[in-house]
Amino acid sequence: MNEKRPLTFSLFLLRLLSGFTGGIAGTLAVFVVYFLFLSLLPAGEETSLSVFFIIVIAFLGTLTANTVAALMVSFLDSEKYSRRKTMLTQVFLFNLILFFLTIPLYMLGITLGITEGIAAMHLLLSAFVSALILEILAGYEYSLVGVYSVSLGIFVTIGLALVAMSLEVESVTLLFAAMPAVWVTLQLVSGITELIYDNFLRFYGVDALNTKTDLGGDSEVDVEDEEEDNTEDETDGE
Repeated sequence: MNEKRPLTFSLFLLRLLSGFTGGIAGTLAVFVVYFLFLSLLPAGEETSLSVFFIIVIAFLGTLTANTVAALMVSFLDSEKYSRRKTMLTQVFLFNLILFFLTIPLYMLGITLGITEGIAAMHLLLSAFVSALILEILAGYEYSLVGVYSVSLGIFVTIGLALVAMSLEVESVTLLFAAMPAVWVTLQLVSGITELIYDNFLRFYGVDALNTKTDLGGDSEVDVEDEEEDNTEDETDGE
């Protein structure tokens, strides 16, 4: 069983930087598309063209943010996130598949008037799964640490989004601030969670989130299965 590498404060800051950089890159992509299409959009009503505009923004923004964040974290913490090409490929493929899956939802959003809500769901889901892909590919033994930390991060992100909605923040402001906020929050909560687990591991010595740690008597089951297999082999030999 490999020993977990502790998360240092410098690595924690570098991961925050990677999330912020990815979010800013996604925002810049949204900014460019927004002003390219702005003059073509009808004012005051939601049409098929405006929904297409939202779909293009959501896809390019999320794809750029998630890809750049994955690229940055693989450079800034190359020891853990060493499988750069595989990470980028998997993040790209997932975001492409998610884009096609969300198109019918955007079409449904026209009739229900919830297009912006679907775009928010698209953003959160793409960032959430992209971050999970990074953690899983970073190392099988401690992938559970990533699952816990990213899951907590997405709940905190949803909470912050609800607070922003309750404060009636303008939709354009949310559009441009969403991706940096989501990725910084994910990296912040993920880093804090890992730091807490590192201290738990140091003080108590129980590597509970290592996938090879037996917490439920799995080894006993394996031993019983092996004994049964050996008994059957001996019977067949007789």
